[in-house]
Amino acid sequence: MVIDGCKKYMRKTCGDVLDNLKGDCYQVLVEDCIPVLKRYAKEGREFDYVINDLTAVPISTSPEEDSTWEFLRLILDLSMKVLKQDGKYFTQGNCVNLTEALSLYEEQLGHLYCPVEFSKEIVCVPSYLELYPLTLLCGQIRTPSQSCASLTF
Repeated sequence: MVIDGCKKYMRKTCGDVLDNLKGDCYQVLVEDCIPVLKRYAKEGREFDYVINDLTAVPISTSPEEDSTWEFLRLILDLSMKVLKQDGKYFTQGNCVNLTEALSLYEEQLGHLYCPVEFSKEIVCVPSYLELYPLTLLCGQIRTPSQSCASLTF
């Protein structure tokens, strides 16, 4: 329904990209990202961009509930594995007023399969009527023994 709404009401933004969901240099996938990312990582496929439309900070009833953070780390790790060396990873955060949740998110970045560096960028999201931190993963730093990434948050 979101894609149909964007095709109909956001033509100036989307152009004809959502008419076919696939072009010469892009493909829009509307499916569960975990099996897709696992398959692409196994195949050694790499991408210029990975756009994550999940909430970057999981909503849980307590900070000790680790399953939501495990899910987030899985998505981040798989995304890093398919990102080109100079690729970019984009995702949204939660509002800047959720300081504890954002701190927990920053803590999780230290638990990924490779080290990441990050900094914060706060932007106004007019449709939400508040400030949101946005995440941008900038390229990968490759060493002979591992792939690593630099994260802008």
